[in-house]
Amino acid sequence: MKKFLAFLLYSLVFGKPRKKSDLKLPDLSSLKRIMVVRNDKIGDLICSLPAFEALKKACPQAEITLVASTYNPEVAEGNPYIDKILCYEKYKHSNTSLRLMSAWRQYRFLRRLRKIRFDLAIGLRAHFSKTQSLIVFASGAPYRLGHNPKRRRYKALAFFYNLYVPNSRAEKHEVQRSLDVVRTLGVDLENPKPLVVINQDERDFAQRILKESDIKGSPVIGYHISNYSASLVWLLENFAGVIRLLKTRYPDSEHLITFAPDKVEDALKLTGMVKDSVHIIKTPTIKKLGAIQRHCQLFITLDGAPMHLAAALDIPIVALFKGSYPVVWHPWCQHHRCLFKGADINDISVQDVFTAATEMLPDQMTSS
Repeated sequence: MKKFLAFLLYSLVFGKPRKKSDLKLPDLSSLKRIMVVRNDKIGDLICSLPAFEALKKACPQAEITLVASTYNPEVAEGNPYIDKILCYEKYKHSNTSLRLMSAWRQYRFLRRLRKIRFDLAIGLRAHFSKTQSLIVFASGAPYRLGHNPKRRRYKALAFFYNLYVPNSRAEKHEVQRSLDVVRTLGVDLENPKPLVVINQDERDFAQRILKESDIKGSPVIGYHISNYSASLVWLLENFAGVIRLLKTRYPDSEHLITFAPDKVEDALKLTGMVKDSVHIIKTPTIKKLGAIQRHCQLFITLDGAPMHLAAALDIPIVALFKGSYPVVWHPWCQHHRCLFKGADINDISVQDVFTAATEMLPDQMTSS
């Protein structure tokens, strides 16, 4: 009864989806418009980019639209496997403090989706999300693919999808979990690799910053010192200790400090601890951070979007985590080291990071 009433309510608000054919799965060659929803964090979207490549290669005739949040679409801009990007504005990212106004904007966005007449809509997260699945349902697409809700409170919303990703208990990286969703359609990708396109403007930005900062030494080592969660932040004194040790080991090395836009004060504090050994690099956008990362021989970072971005750009990484080995969220690249030790990220010592860094850097970079 709850499921029927929920279906009736949402159908009245958004309209009933178009009926799919008798085929259990869509004929991929007949699809003209595909919508894929990934409206969560930047790092999550980066990890899911191979799924777009798999879809586009399987359906080259189809126009593929990404529905992102207003927070994360930049990393997908310029991607050749994504034809259009639409942005769903979450209340927490809205410029209005009125929830009712934010809800009205969201409703108008969802109503506009229906006019596009998508043939297939996909919720790309590795689990059921109410918002993501509502976007899929509101599109009116006859084929709607996603995860069946496991939580009891969401069971009545299972109709948001009509194709379900097979349940898997296997611990997999987010790249593979995203691909598992499109694998339901018989689509796959060999050797998946997230593609983040750094354009010429962003490359010019990095060149200008490096020139203005007079960065000529080697190796160039980057650090990202910020994280959205305080429990995932390594102490500034620890970063300072690593920089001192690496500067001693590599006298000609250059050390670039990057950080979240609201953490300038932390960067200045770190600079004060190590005096003239570092350069503060302000990166106004995530891909301008990527342009800076491309000039680093090593990037030492906390878990988060900058780590996944560096991995997508094939930058050698030393990544700091709390807890155990990050099976789902480790850097998806060949050259990386994950450091973890206990429930507190600050259990990782300065010596741990220094040792990992020196093992990642070529011996010939040491100067006498």
